[in-house]
Amino acid sequence: LFPKAIELGFLSGVVLREKLATFERVLWRATRGNLFMRQMEIAQPIRDPHTGTLAEKNVFVIFYQGERAQQKIKK
Repeated sequence: LFPKAIELGFLSGVVLREKLATFERVLWRATRGNLFMRQMEIAQPIRDPHTGTLAEKNVFVIFYQGERAQQKIKK
């Protein structure tokens, strides 16, 4: 009679602002929309560890359900 508890996993990180739309589209297609994502702009530019230049970035958090979704998101 009682519904099963749903266990959600999450993943967070930062992504370049100009690549955010592509990032969201790839995630949406990989999981067929089975995720919940929130993102927000970071006010100050962040130094990119690979190039050493300042870059505009967004922070994101993705909530998902299931091991297969986790594997697809991490890939």
